[in-house]
Amino acid sequence: MIPAHLLIRPLSYLTLFLAFVPAVVPAAPPTFETETWPTARTLVWAQPGQSGAYGDPANWLENGQPATRPPNREADVVLPSAAQPYLVSAKPNEEVRHATVEANAGIQGRHRTDLQVWGNVWVKDGGRIQFIACRGPKNTFLRIDSAEFPTAENGLTVLGGMAKAPSTKPQSRTRVSHKFEVAKYGDASVELIGNLSVGDEIMIQAGRCIVSGNLRWSGATDKGAIEVFDGATLELQSGSSIAPFINTNGKHVYNVNVYRGGTLQGGSPERPLTADAKVLLGYGRNLKPGETGLYAAKGSVIRVFSSDPQRARLVFTSLTSQPQFHDGDGRLLAAPETAASGSAGIVLQLAGDVQLDGAHFDYVSEGGIRLADTAAREQWKNVSFGSRNASAPDKLFAPMEVDGDIYYHNRNDGQSEFALTTTARKSMADYMKQADPYQLAVQPAAVAIGSDGAKFEKPLSVKFKAPIQVTIGSQLPDAAIHYTVDGTVVTRDSPLYRGPFDVSRTTRLNVRAFAEGKSPSPTLTVTYVFE
Repeated sequence: MIPAHLLIRPLSYLTLFLAFVPAVVPAAPPTFETETWPTARTLVWAQPGQSGAYGDPANWLENGQPATRPPNREADVVLPSAAQPYLVSAKPNEEVRHATVEANAGIQGRHRTDLQVWGNVWVKDGGRIQFIACRGPKNTFLRIDSAEFPTAENGLTVLGGMAKAPSTKPQSRTRVSHKFEVAKYGDASVELIGNLSVGDEIMIQAGRCIVSGNLRWSGATDKGAIEVFDGATLELQSGSSIAPFINTNGKHVYNVNVYRGGTLQGGSPERPLTADAKVLLGYGRNLKPGETGLYAAKGSVIRVFSSDPQRARLVFTSLTSQPQFHDGDGRLLAAPETAASGSAGIVLQLAGDVQLDGAHFDYVSEGGIRLADTAAREQWKNVSFGSRNASAPDKLFAPMEVDGDIYYHNRNDGQSEFALTTTARKSMADYMKQADPYQLAVQPAAVAIGSDGAKFEKPLSVKFKAPIQVTIGSQLPDAAIHYTVDGTVVTRDSPLYRGPFDVSRTTRLNVRAFAEGKSPSPTLTVTYVFE
């Protein structure tokens, strides 16, 4: 039996969750509500109010007795509230399943060697969690209660925030990591609830990252961005927003990067938007105008799933359009009355497969919607334009002039961000070799590993020029394999795989296997990219 405080049970969790979602009930519940978990060890911090090492069993109680083993990915931990602050420090790459962090308690890993979270995290009011990464084959949540972003009034700052010198301001409890990594298996997801911030960049390496609250990141360095890698999905749910903490910079940084095989979507087929979701971008005043916006590479996908495409939309606008928007050190950036003008405004570089049905654009610079295929907009539906754009709608569109086939981290300085991605993917692959009896495999391969200056490796989507024949296999010969190609979750009612089939255009393939007497396999997600 899973303890109630871990919020795994759907009915008990739903009551507490209502404060964080719109009043309109979505078509389907969040994926984490329907997840099931086996019974696991529960470790409780033995001395609330006293700091200590995460991996020392002497610091934990199990069933009221001193623990004999440290936490791992099959253990749940509870940090009880205390009268004075205390910090539980994890060593590189230590693991946890579920974590509950109460008032005045804190838990943290280390920069670039984060605490690996394989389950749910609930940070209660007054608690803190830092330097974590989300892993695993199950649908999970990361929730922070009552977390405030910095403002001039509350006097808070984000750790490692906008000020270059160490700040004397109190640190905001919104920050979950310096570099935040999501590496879920297949279409497994982590849903971010409440206000969350990241001191540098967000790397969605595999699986789905669902934002149902407000997500912020630095934006102030040459790597302060969201990156969505091959096979991964960034999903914005109703009432949510994503934004960098800063409006302008000189570091050639795109705020949001959707690479080949990556997906950006508003809502989902099972849980369509019931209210606007917002992509908030910087203005594009930097060394190369437009690079503070959104970049979607060739082979990427942008979609909107809406219950009412005219009222529940994916909104692309400036972060300055939001009343009371502050940077990571509490400085006011909001300027809703200041419209885009000329080249000043948000810019979107769109080389991917962009099919919009329910979208709104505002604060866009002239020529700021840059399309690799200028005819693509003719297929868009229910698209509207706000009053703060730099010009009439037709003048907002222009041909895309930047390379549509790049990764943002195309550097030769030996400081590999791709090493983080490669490590995360290998960790998941090793885990699934042990935990997954199905061992699903799809041919041909959709991702290759390339090197950049022989200094580090990076995942690259294979680009096909002619139709291919796709074959799916499993190590369980009696497994029934089902699949979808429309973005929906694979169930026993999905099309049954009966043999090789042809694919001739960019396609996101979801595959899952079922066998008598066994749990279904994790979903294997493969994106085939065609030129």
